[in-house]
Amino acid sequence: MKISDFGKNFDFLNENLASANFAMVMSTGIVSIALHLLGCEWGAWILFLVNIVMFVALWIFYIIKLLRWPKKMLADFSDHLAGPGFLTIVAGTNILGSQFAVLAGCHELAEALFWLGTSCWIFILWGTFYFIFTRNPKPPVARGINGAWLVATVSTQSIVILGSTIAAKVGWNLEVAFYILTALFVLGLMLYILVITAIFYRYCFAEMLPEEMNPTYWIDAGAVAISTLAGATLILHYGETPMLDQFMPYIKGTTLLTWATATFWIPMLFLFGIWRHILKGYPFTYQAAFWGMVFPMGMYTACTATFAHALKFPALMVVPHWFIWVALIGWTATFVGMLGSLWHILRYGPPDHLF
Repeated sequence: MKISDFGKNFDFLNENLASANFAMVMSTGIVSIALHLLGCEWGAWILFLVNIVMFVALWIFYIIKLLRWPKKMLADFSDHLAGPGFLTIVAGTNILGSQFAVLAGCHELAEALFWLGTSCWIFILWGTFYFIFTRNPKPPVARGINGAWLVATVSTQSIVILGSTIAAKVGWNLEVAFYILTALFVLGLMLYILVITAIFYRYCFAEMLPEEMNPTYWIDAGAVAISTLAGATLILHYGETPMLDQFMPYIKGTTLLTWATATFWIPMLFLFGIWRHILKGYPFTYQAAFWGMVFPMGMYTACTATFAHALKFPALMVVPHWFIWVALIGWTATFVGMLGSLWHILRYGPPDHLF
């Protein structure tokens, strides 16, 4: 392979970098945290180190794309399907921050990532939906929405989780902090209700083609799973501030609701996969969207383990002890598929589908 060919192929990867590629940081981070919660520290640390490399590399690639192809970046940012995917930057940043706090005890670095993630959340959330709301003409619901829209909830709840984890460690005013974090918890739930209503309508009343039922729809479960983790994290801080204690009955009931909803979606989404790949014969080849399937698997494991601990209900731990294997298989298959796809593109040039 010529060096010039390698450069062209690398440029192709950069130019067509998917907006939601930070989902690999989200997925790797939460599987790492799930392993930590289940006592597998060596596995948690391996994925932690892998995640740092992914995080740094993706920031470099996104900056290169912004500098070299700004019009394409803006087109993705304002697109109904691609735009919300940029919120994976927020969730990935905050989940990596949670890893630094929980695994390494680096609360100062975790706080820096919190402020970076929160700043990105403000810019991307309002920016993306500004373009979506004001763009004309608009696509029909069946062609204009996918599971990536639910990253609005995921990114919001990732702020709640990291903020709750480090609030007492970095000297924040706990009354103010937990009031804001609880408000964000509720906002994340509201965003889920708004988006899932449109998605449910799309499932029931619009034609669904196999190519449209992509892995981003797994965020149906991932968004309520991370809401469960956010709620359980708040529950674990009961007694630290009177402000938080006032909301506790609501937080507990709502967290049970989100866990039950995530539990409903998991088998439904597996059935969607069977329909897409087995009954309809859609090829099972790597695409960046598959990280959106791994994330809910890891998040459901982590949220159930944390919720069981928060409720002091050890019987629930049977779920994460089994489901972690689903998450690990999903992560490994997707990671290998990504490496294979990257190698094929860099060595032989672009395939028929975009990375």
